[in-house]
Amino acid sequence: MKRSVWWGVTMIAVAGWGCTPGGSGGGDEEPPIVIDPGPEADGGAPESDAMPEPDAMPEPDAMPEPDAMPEPEPLPGIDVLGHEGHTPDSVQITVIGTRDDGLAVPRDLDFNPWAETPELWVVNRHDDSTTTFFDPGTDDQDAVHLIDPYALHFMEEVSSIAFGQEGTFGTCQESRNTYNGQGDPNDFMGPSLWPSDLDVYARTNPDAVAFLGFDLGSHLDMQHESPLCMGIAWERDNVYWVFEGLTGSIARNDFREDHGPGFDDHSDGVVIRFAVGEVARVADVPSHLVYDQDTGLLYIADTGNARVALLDTSTGSPGRNLPVVEPGTSLRLAADHAPLETVFEHPELELPSGLARRGDVLFVGDNATGRIWGISPLGEVIDYLDTGIEPGGLMGIEVGPEGDLWIADAWNHRVLRISPLE
Repeated sequence: MKRSVWWGVTMIAVAGWGCTPGGSGGGDEEPPIVIDPGPEADGGAPESDAMPEPDAMPEPDAMPEPDAMPEPEPLPGIDVLGHEGHTPDSVQITVIGTRDDGLAVPRDLDFNPWAETPELWVVNRHDDSTTTFFDPGTDDQDAVHLIDPYALHFMEEVSSIAFGQEGTFGTCQESRNTYNGQGDPNDFMGPSLWPSDLDVYARTNPDAVAFLGFDLGSHLDMQHESPLCMGIAWERDNVYWVFEGLTGSIARNDFREDHGPGFDDHSDGVVIRFAVGEVARVADVPSHLVYDQDTGLLYIADTGNARVALLDTSTGSPGRNLPVVEPGTSLRLAADHAPLETVFEHPELELPSGLARRGDVLFVGDNATGRIWGISPLGEVIDYLDTGIEPGGLMGIEVGPEGDLWIADAWNHRVLRISPLE
């Protein structure tokens, strides 16, 4: 899931983040080298052209000083993952939020990049809600738990969140649309677009109610071609990439112009479906995405295939039309796009779910084991951390402004922050 707004990072070999350089060689300084010219200097032996004159020998100050010797390579490892400690004791883990803050099966989280002061938004599956933390992790931390008036559709079984252009964010829903069990599934479901203004979000819009005759809450727009939507990442404008669980595909969703809070004109959406059948959903485990806005590369937690995959979204073009659920929506199959590539797979990687990136480090959370991997963009393992979170708990991962990792622990209804030891 995640935006591609990254902070700088220093890598080892692969530009590894948080590396601590080794020493300069250590040990005591060597004494200066003193050249004894021998008896020739006193004129006690015949001169010889074959013997060098004393002043032709290297002077002591010509030798390199110990601190001028080449530095050894930095140690491998990533500080926020314990610098090869691999255990919870090698990092600092802080509980940021609990049930007391309204957390109820939290599955993903994202920082609002447009907020004047830090805001961390968390989506909760249990009650189709959000919990927003203000100044998280500080003495001034506060939180608000909100449920939209029509969350039973627009945020039903929410799986993921990604902030978009200023004032908006998108969510995906792991649902086939049952209105929280009130009806039979009809697959009228997909990503939703929301306002991040708390004076608008999760509130009724009286103008929309007067126009429609019923309350559709505060959503700004919705696409209905992606049921069982497991992950979401923002590209630009109102364009988001999503993981389609039902079709096993990756789709580019363009909401285009939103209809305003609480209205219902969803007829101008454009959806292009890529890599049909090449990714696989695992029920109840989000498959998060990271979009690199500089390169157009989309990183995918392909949970059902136990790998991290890569799609070059700069390739391909709209192909043939596909049947739609929402009248007026354009749904097309992508043609001539680059094949999906496997970036990372490992015998100990079971259910990749959380995904985040900082510089040249990609963080991959394994829902089955509670392990967070730190890998290079080429899939090389730099470091890993066994968090101690129970199987099934570790879900969304986000990198904070200070480089800490913020994670959703769905099993224990918590948000945690992982920081390097001081």
